[in-house]
Amino acid sequence: MPSERLYQQFERLVRQLPTTGSELTLREVAELLCCTPRNARLLLQRMQEQGWLSWQSSAGRGRRARLTLLDSPAMLQSQRLEALVKQGRLEQALLLVDGQVERLLPYLGGGSGTLTPLGQQILRVPYYRPLPNLLPHLPLRRSEIHLVRQIFNGLLRRNEENGEIEPDLAHHWVALSPRHWRFYLRPMVRFHHGKVLQADDVALSLARLTTRPLFAHIERVEAVSPRVVDILLSTSDPWLPHLLCEPAALILPADWQELPDMALYPVGSGPYRVVANDSQRLRLAAFDDYFGLRALIDEIDIWMLPPLAERLTCQLKLAAEHRHPERGRDVCELEAGCYFMLADQRSACLGNAALRSWLVNRLDPVRLLAALDPELQKVLAPARGLLPHWRELPASLPPEGVSLPHRLVLACFKQHLEFAALAAVMGSILREEGVELEVREVDYHSWACGDLEGVDLWLGAVNLEQASDYAVYAWLQELPLLRAVWHEALSFWQGLPLWRSGQQGVALREEMAQLQREALFMPLFHHWLELENQYGVNGVRMTALGWFDFRNAWIAPQVEAMDFGRDLE
Repeated sequence: MPSERLYQQFERLVRQLPTTGSELTLREVAELLCCTPRNARLLLQRMQEQGWLSWQSSAGRGRRARLTLLDSPAMLQSQRLEALVKQGRLEQALLLVDGQVERLLPYLGGGSGTLTPLGQQILRVPYYRPLPNLLPHLPLRRSEIHLVRQIFNGLLRRNEENGEIEPDLAHHWVALSPRHWRFYLRPMVRFHHGKVLQADDVALSLARLTTRPLFAHIERVEAVSPRVVDILLSTSDPWLPHLLCEPAALILPADWQELPDMALYPVGSGPYRVVANDSQRLRLAAFDDYFGLRALIDEIDIWMLPPLAERLTCQLKLAAEHRHPERGRDVCELEAGCYFMLADQRSACLGNAALRSWLVNRLDPVRLLAALDPELQKVLAPARGLLPHWRELPASLPPEGVSLPHRLVLACFKQHLEFAALAAVMGSILREEGVELEVREVDYHSWACGDLEGVDLWLGAVNLEQASDYAVYAWLQELPLLRAVWHEALSFWQGLPLWRSGQQGVALREEMAQLQREALFMPLFHHWLELENQYGVNGVRMTALGWFDFRNAWIAPQVEAMDFGRDLE
């Protein structure tokens, strides 16, 4: 592959010579390149090998030769960009295109997977937004949930294929009583900064969660010995193993608060560790001391390319340097979750049930979908419930003569692919009825907490890791926004713990259907999650979050192109 120095020297010639050809001596070429005639001869030879120019020399000292430039500056830049993408040199590529990220997009198809000369496997994944928060106990979006599972471990984990609970940091566990559980830790598990996992790390991580509704029944967590942890509950919970698989229950080192930039550079014990994270890229390296099977791909390089937000035709694209058409395939599945709107009971006007019913009628998912761009129509399906198989009856028609407000305020979180287009369509429909829709884009943490003033409607999306009652229950309990906007639905919140304890309590689907009938919860669309894998990245199976487990992916080397003889010499 040409060096950066060679590119620079050729550009020097391009700036000073005509493309039609020139008659030059070797010394004149050396003066143009600011080097000795000997070096000029070597440079011309290398440029000619690359096919950039033709150098037809003549015998004899001082004789002129014919130098013809074969590559235009545009072609040369294209070759350089392709080379920089393959080498993973994002910063240099951005400098070459003056920061115009969209000019890199055509080069990502062939350079997303790389085998280095040392045999390392690097997978580059283009993505559309930065990922500044990778701490598992903070509110997380879908992609962040996937990533923290690659960086951290919990006591237990859920098998994504069959939903069964499996050992993780704990190799065995037992319920000593309905309210007393014991977990036995694996020996010599190391965090990314070298510290060996101890029971205190687990105890402190889980004890920190007891202020959250989902974990409020944890009375205390005790480090019985360096490898034994006891969890004592105030009420029995047969779902505790599932609870310990939640992202918030992933284990951090006890000294995590003393580590710098923990949200950007989190330290866990998982198969990948963070080595770079900024507005341009997130780079994960395989953790060689991982207690499980070491990841097959050495590095995951996620490039943040905001123009992808307008160009994504699928959720995630993968590509390797060498295409294998027979292995290429796309995976497309309907998410377990939906896009939705919430009516805020704190709103002065949306306390009116008739107005809420009117909104549901006017902002019907089928009507909204018909007004969206055709590209979005391909990835969205109208929703009639939180889960795809929850198809509830629509709310009854609103009464005539509903008093309409002059303005409604809708809040959504920033950097989401479809929200802007969806809010624009909603605004257009409401404007025809004389109602102005004000859209506020906020950061995800503010949206998830629901503590903004003056908001009438909340636009959001939920992606559950499994389509089950438990997953719905966990989401209801863990998202503070829901308690904030449905603060008057006291019986609903009081009934949820009964469901968890196995007593006769709420039927989750029926309770959500009731909120839907009251137009407090308005499902809009289910999203078709798609993973495009056309270039032979092996071991890829799309998860419910639209990603894939990095540990199992690998790139097949072109064996016939490898020089084994050199290794044997």
